[in-house]
Amino acid sequence: MKTQISRDSFQPDKRYTGVHQQQGRVITDADWNELVAVCREQLLQALADVVGNGSPRTGAVAITADRKIQPGDLYVDGIRAELPGSAPLPASAQPDLPGYPAFPATGPFIVYADVWDRVVTSLEDGALRDPGLHGADTCTRTQTILQVKSCPEAVNPETGIPKRGNATLSLALHANLEAGDPCDPCAGLIAAGTGRVGSYLFRLEVHAVEGTAANPTRLILKWSSENGAEQYEALAVEKMPPGFVASNYVYEFHNLTTEKHLGVFLGTGFTPTHGTIKTAYEIPVAPPKELVRRWDGFCELTRTGSVWSLVTGVDKGVTLTTGGLATAPGHVTLGSSVQINLEALQLTLDLAGKTFVAGDFWLGMVREAVLDPGDAVLTGAEPRGIVHHYLRLARVQADGTVVPFENDADKRRHAFPPLTDLHAHDVGYTTTCSSGLFDASHDNVEKALNRLCQLAAEHIAYTASCTKGLYAGFVGTVKEALDKICEIQASHVGFAKPCDTSVYKGSTIATVEDALKLLCNVTAGQIGFAKPCDTSIYQGQTVATVEDALKLLCNVTAGQIAYTPGGSCTYLNQPGIDTVQEALDALCSRPSGGGGGCRITVGKEGGLFATLEEALKTLLDKGTRDICLCLLAGDHEFPGQLVEPKVDGVTICLSGCGHGTRLHLLNGPLRFRGFTAVCLSDMEVITRDAPTGALVFDRCGDVSLKGVEVHGVVTDGFLVGFNNARSAAMHGLRLEASNPASLARPSKLFDINPTLFDLYQVPDLTFFNSKVLPVAKVVAALSAAERRKLAVAIGQRVQELGSALSARERQSYEELVVLLSQATVSPVQLAGVLGNIRVEAIREQPAVALVVDDAAADMTLGECDILGIVTLYGTHPAGPLPAGMVKGLDALVKQGKATFGGLGTTFRATGCRVTRIDVSTAIRQRIQDIVAGGGGTIPSLFSSALLGDLTLLHEGNQMAFLNTSLSSTVFEIEGSHAAVVMGSSAIYVGNRSEGEAVLMNITPPGRSERAANLGITIAG
Repeated sequence: MKTQISRDSFQPDKRYTGVHQQQGRVITDADWNELVAVCREQLLQALADVVGNGSPRTGAVAITADRKIQPGDLYVDGIRAELPGSAPLPASAQPDLPGYPAFPATGPFIVYADVWDRVVTSLEDGALRDPGLHGADTCTRTQTILQVKSCPEAVNPETGIPKRGNATLSLALHANLEAGDPCDPCAGLIAAGTGRVGSYLFRLEVHAVEGTAANPTRLILKWSSENGAEQYEALAVEKMPPGFVASNYVYEFHNLTTEKHLGVFLGTGFTPTHGTIKTAYEIPVAPPKELVRRWDGFCELTRTGSVWSLVTGVDKGVTLTTGGLATAPGHVTLGSSVQINLEALQLTLDLAGKTFVAGDFWLGMVREAVLDPGDAVLTGAEPRGIVHHYLRLARVQADGTVVPFENDADKRRHAFPPLTDLHAHDVGYTTTCSSGLFDASHDNVEKALNRLCQLAAEHIAYTASCTKGLYAGFVGTVKEALDKICEIQASHVGFAKPCDTSVYKGSTIATVEDALKLLCNVTAGQIGFAKPCDTSIYQGQTVATVEDALKLLCNVTAGQIAYTPGGSCTYLNQPGIDTVQEALDALCSRPSGGGGGCRITVGKEGGLFATLEEALKTLLDKGTRDICLCLLAGDHEFPGQLVEPKVDGVTICLSGCGHGTRLHLLNGPLRFRGFTAVCLSDMEVITRDAPTGALVFDRCGDVSLKGVEVHGVVTDGFLVGFNNARSAAMHGLRLEASNPASLARPSKLFDINPTLFDLYQVPDLTFFNSKVLPVAKVVAALSAAERRKLAVAIGQRVQELGSALSARERQSYEELVVLLSQATVSPVQLAGVLGNIRVEAIREQPAVALVVDDAAADMTLGECDILGIVTLYGTHPAGPLPAGMVKGLDALVKQGKATFGGLGTTFRATGCRVTRIDVSTAIRQRIQDIVAGGGGTIPSLFSSALLGDLTLLHEGNQMAFLNTSLSSTVFEIEGSHAAVVMGSSAIYVGNRSEGEAVLMNITPPGRSERAANLGITIAG
């Protein structure tokens, strides 16, 4: 609930200790509330200093052995909180946390208390109103609630869970907000913000958070110039107070459960309930619907990677949008922060790296008497609340055993006594004694006192006072002094020398001390040594002492040192190389560019080889097994051909200088066959003159593509293909596959302007990038009147095409129309818009970008951007399966007559953007045969598919895996047909669509699970 207050004047940093009424002066609600806050702060600070965190010896909240909650009280940061009741209750029966599940029977997990303050109004407690006032409302109340929750064992709730968010808010009054005249949309822009300051308390609140608090993926924000305090029982419109229901507000329908579901929830099996926000006053059919409060507006934001997007939103009846003029009402600018043009305020909230907790709120006091248009209301303000206070209560082990205390200090904290009943075991103790009498286990005074009963000689210090004899200068313990009596000096022990050689030669020895003294001057010539072999430095030498052996080291040569090559050094692992000298000689005689793991440069300027073709031919003809080539910066040409080793066990690695290295394939693709391993990294591969594709990996062992960009026009084939590999890993791969018809639509639309028309005649990206900026400069140089005329003509063409354009295509053209209509146009910005038109056109008419011909290899795709079709189990995509075929296959799978088979391999794809995923025509034919024959098996599939954090840009996706896990995937589609997923089992978690899309699940009965999917209906 919210309280109708004029402002929050409490300033703890000023250390006020009282509020005093002056005669004849006005007293405001803020004065009264500040007095309450000052008194409470003084009490809490005192309790925090004296009590801190913990619970009393008797009547404390505790966790019982059967994982129930014993009601009682506790203190957190000096705040006393109480869970009412006497008998233990399950977590699901907490009065302050309705709907929370009982704690699991097994762990591990941590149980902790979350203590926070909430506002209670007469809507919740009717006794707050005096009946004698005939329904008039008076004051609200603050209630301290105690919620017992669980979190993973690895989390320390007292330090690892945010007490509140830390996002910073800035508010400023508009100097001259521009808005369209609602009565005349053709009248241009009018000033709408000047002079409208007013006096009110503005509130911004976090309504809901998805993802973690420190790394949210979805935020819902709401705001009000009434502190969100206009709230009533939800009744029919005609029964609501006059003026409450209006078209320029949004309404949050809520109840007492949603009011208590604020904060952070880390336990499993529970999702908090939040109020339902509607843009019109429409009471929901299902709860929450009992109460209603109104807000000026709200917005919903989602994040993919580091990019935030606006999903929906409205402010005072104006729909929020990222398009249009940056100064227009309702305009939203997204980046590391979100900036929203509200009716009278500009709101800026930092997003990047910030923590958000449901219930966070900011207050901004607007006063017309002191503020002018353009003035700042808040600058970099963190949330005022809600502040959560946490206290760890217990740990539940894996077998369900409850461990209430981690150590004696924790036990004392959860059982502190009254000051009049203090015992020795209630007082902690940390030893500083070095005698060993006390250790870390003696952690309270009682244990330390009991330890004194075990006092022994080793615990008592002793310093000798004598100046000679056994104890002269002795400092230690009594035990050490007693043990010293047993000591016998070497000078007291007789010793007869065993020989008259080495150190003993010619010496007189009577005691051990005499013998030991000789060791002080021992030399290598006195120590005998028998050579261990007659090779290396010892060959043919006479060695009798260590000195003889050491002298030989002065003249050691490389030819005398044996050498055995490591397992990865294949070049030196050959007969006749047994010493370091022979190894060095072999390396010196090795020809330049011999491979063997060192990078060999390729390039016309500065390379060991002028061309890639020359380098590969030379090294493969030599039978080199380890080839590592670096393509220098610049353009390289390679004729499309088969590259195949002449010996077994050959690995090849080609690397470049990022975008600085461009490999142009001529006439056909570069086909690798039969290599043990192939890796390509950090280069662009261009197929403008290779219409059948770019890269093919045939019967290669391990294939790795990292930081490679491949683009081109494919007329008959695909850009990249894999066949019969052992494993394939692609990271940071960027593919763009266009076909000759990809740009037919923009070419047709722009035939009204020769400059733009010529730009879209060739789909090739290299051609486009070389032409787009000069074209943009020509168009930007047109007069404003000519550009507006062109904008009108393009807009008319867009309208004529109507539904033939996808929403994204239409938006790309509309952005161009808006840009051309401006007074001045930046060529760079215009080039970006023209590039977006090209991308959206190719997205609607793509070619095949990636082919996985079979499921023989484990496939990994990470952070890849694929503008084109990914085809599985063949080279030609099947296209949308007929509805009858899908329905027939689903029926046969449900009856157990159609099954699936896997090869034990895994297909992983995470963090990728893909236009569309499809199965091949071979799979389509197999499905057709199964449906026609009334049963059968689709064999040789990937056994596991782990698909997560994907963005699929087109409808009609079709996937066949033995077992599929699809999570956190976004379907950016307009139509209803998101995908068909077929296999033996499937799990769908956290996926969403921009609209209402249907995902067809074809698995046996009971073999699919689904949870937390948004905007997607999973059928079947």
